[in-house]
Amino acid sequence: MLDSLEPKYDSQLETLLAIDKLFFKSLKKRDSLIKDDEKGYSENIKTLDLQISMCIKKRGKVTKGGFNYILEEMWDWRPHFPMDSRLLPKIIRNLN
Repeated sequence: MLDSLEPKYDSQLETLLAIDKLFFKSLKKRDSLIKDDEKGYSENIKTLDLQISMCIKKRGKVTKGGFNYILEEMWDWRPHFPMDSRLLPKIIRNLN
């Protein structure tokens, strides 16, 4: 298994898979709402961005190797609307 797929502890494998599933589901929904943003979905997009941010934070905590081994899609993610830096994962905060 790749390090990015390995949890720190074997008992965290289900948690890791659930985080990834929620991340990709939220990302897909957010991207579809961004395309239709003129319909007033800004609050939904902000909510999904917050959920995505929490997924990245949680994955960094349970992944063997921490934030160094999170998924590439997590590294590439940026919130669509400005967000308080305390709500962002540290990989995003450090870029601003």
